[in-house]
Amino acid sequence: MDISLGTPPVANLVTVDTGSTLSWVVCQRCQISCHTTAPEAGSVFDPDKSTTYELVGCSSRDCADVQRSLVAPFGCIEETDTCLYSLRYGSGPSGQYSAGRLGTDKLTLASSSSIIDGFIFGCSGDDSFKGYESGVIGFGGANFSFFNQVARQTNYRAFSYCFPGDHTAEGFLSIGAYPKDELVYTNLIPHFGDRSVYSLQQIDMMVDGNRLQVDQSEYTKRMMVVDSGTVDTFLLGPVFDAFSKAMASAMQAKGFLSDTVGTETCFRPNGGDSVDSGDLPTVEMRFIGTTLKLPPENVFHDLLPSHDKICLAFKPDVAGVRNVQILGNKAT
Repeated sequence: MDISLGTPPVANLVTVDTGSTLSWVVCQRCQISCHTTAPEAGSVFDPDKSTTYELVGCSSRDCADVQRSLVAPFGCIEETDTCLYSLRYGSGPSGQYSAGRLGTDKLTLASSSSIIDGFIFGCSGDDSFKGYESGVIGFGGANFSFFNQVARQTNYRAFSYCFPGDHTAEGFLSIGAYPKDELVYTNLIPHFGDRSVYSLQQIDMMVDGNRLQVDQSEYTKRMMVVDSGTVDTFLLGPVFDAFSKAMASAMQAKGFLSDTVGTETCFRPNGGDSVDSGDLPTVEMRFIGTTLKLPPENVFHDLLPSHDKICLAFKPDVAGVRNVQILGNKAT
């Protein structure tokens, strides 16, 4: 997604993340370690060159709201009255993170004339980020999220998006009113425990039209978080085990052999042939009010004719955050 920050505006390409709340971009004079951005991500934002940039003060309400919401260490630079932020994505030592100064500036949406003055975001001076974009735009439910800051300028608190798997293709993001009569939808629940994220209630799952052999109550033990910033979909252990067995059976019937290592569930064509993506199982995920039907390209990674192995875009919850189900962007 393209945005512009500051005066004069600096264009940046950012990742849209429905699973987080605070937006941030990497800034000039990276104090510790910052990820390398791609050339097409735009120039690195320099707050000193923006005439409308302001630091968020330590005793401000914005500082308190952000620091209270983010489950990570935080602090303040008293000499300059600068609020600090620190956030982490995922868990474990390999988790991604960003830390730096909290500020406000003018935000311009590249695809429209919409301008948001005093947009709250993080100016990152230390991060570990696997993407090549300039930063992350948080669409979670907190007051300071990108969505809620922009939604205050529209006539409806709703958004929709389509992010194609082919990064060279054009997707879309819409904030505002939508045609209710033309859609089939399921309710988004705007909080997961104490986190301001969106979640769904899954009630069933099928492989090639056959229901998984698992107690139906397993689906309702945890909500499923919608996270556009996560690629794979994570299922609770009992559901994933039933799904993995169903997929193995369906793939074996189509001439594939299991090739699983750790939490990666993969398959190879018997005899070393290349993968025929036109003859692979389909998956259906049922939610309250609607069913998400996934063709093979949304179920597997790397469906290329030259590949001799394909892996599921589904993993057990223990491979991510234990007891947290996630609907990743590969499925949506």
